[in-house]
Amino acid sequence: MILKSTLLAVVVFLGSLTVAEAQSYINGGQILGWGGQEGDWSYNHVSSCPTFSDGANTWYYAFFANNGGYIVTNNPGFAPIIAAACQSGNLFGLFATSFTPTLVWTQIATFPFK
Repeated sequence: MILKSTLLAVVVFLGSLTVAEAQSYINGGQILGWGGQEGDWSYNHVSSCPTFSDGANTWYYAFFANNGGYIVTNNPGFAPIIAAACQSGNLFGLFATSFTPTLVWTQIATFPFK
């Protein structure tokens, strides 16, 4: 019985090692006509928030009002913030670390006003 328990513990442990894999997140997009400077916050209103799955990742998009471009991420931690801005129409903030060659952002925020 001890042998079976030990074998089961070894199998479970080795099986858990194959599941542990680092997830790399991508935060990108393109903002048109309303971005500030690199290393600063930019603000706009989100007009639509589609979600797309490619089988390996779920991509969360936020398209901005007045043809202001879009952002995209595969980080599920940002999904509720993007959804809240989309549903409420409140002001949305984005901290951009780079605009060239593509937009790279690290933080987002939804404000309690329009």
